[in-house]
Amino acid sequence: MEIVNEKNIIRAAIAVIFAAAVIALAAWFFFSLDPVGVTKGSAATPPIVFQVSAGDGFRDVAQNLYAAHLIRSPFAFDLFSLVDGRAFTLKPGWYRLSPSMDTPQIAAVLSDGGAGEVTVVIPEGSNIYDIDRILGDALVIRPGAFINFTNGQDLEGRLFPDTYQFYTNDNVADVVKEMTDDFNAKAVPLLAADPATADAADERRTLVIASILQKEVPDQNDEELVAGIILKRLADGMPLDIDATVCCAKLLAAPTSTAQVCSLSALDFKIDSPYNTYLNKGLPPGPIGNPGTSAITAALHPQSSPYLYYLSDPATGKTIFAKTLDEQNQNRVKYLESN
Repeated sequence: MEIVNEKNIIRAAIAVIFAAAVIALAAWFFFSLDPVGVTKGSAATPPIVFQVSAGDGFRDVAQNLYAAHLIRSPFAFDLFSLVDGRAFTLKPGWYRLSPSMDTPQIAAVLSDGGAGEVTVVIPEGSNIYDIDRILGDALVIRPGAFINFTNGQDLEGRLFPDTYQFYTNDNVADVVKEMTDDFNAKAVPLLAADPATADAADERRTLVIASILQKEVPDQNDEELVAGIILKRLADGMPLDIDATVCCAKLLAAPTSTAQVCSLSALDFKIDSPYNTYLNKGLPPGPIGNPGTSAITAALHPQSSPYLYYLSDPATGKTIFAKTLDEQNQNRVKYLESN
């Protein structure tokens, strides 16, 4: 009888230990599914851009999530994904994930492919590098894809700045086509209707001037005046001396899609580039950004004036005009060197 009781006690002890182990394992598992962030669901935790590459298995994804500090346990992610059925449906692409998301939320996002419509605003004057950054930040494309796709296609100036509806992890060729189609629908009719753009060379010249106006002048009336000044300086054989073209030369010398304000040093004005209009007479060889309809219209309708120089007041953004070099130098002292 005592032997039977001892066996029962041992069995009971084993059962208790097993139950405790199961409970502990379950507790660990559910704890491991919790967000890495301190507060579950907190929107205050900065998001992380995460990539699932083509060919990544669910175990690779789990390890990469763990390395990025987005999950507590690769094993828990693997187990949950297998049980939930998402292990073999994780889709390649770029995702914006937060440490405040739990494992089920992350698995769901990666399984759904991040599919969803995204509203993207491309500001007037944006260049290819700006557009790449904007689209990358919105997860429409992977960073660098837009720059790589457009390289050598001479599309700067024809990627119309507008508000678009794209999809996350979109096809870069489709994105470019939508932007150029928008240009053809909204800018080409303006260019085609004007006798000043009788051929492709005239059209390109207009776009180059419009891209300069877009970068240099905030007001459309002033844009037309500056367009007249540019044409006058070209006719007189004077260098254009336009800071925005030097900014473009500086960017092309060291390309980056990181958002930054262009600040120029004395050395920048010596950059050996056809886009440097301080060193080279005439227009730069191509647009320095993508102008909107206002700048294109101004380039098509230059306004004659007695002015030959201009600068922008950094305090107000207002364009200050001058008739002579002496007057321009006085304006420099008043508006630029005094700030």
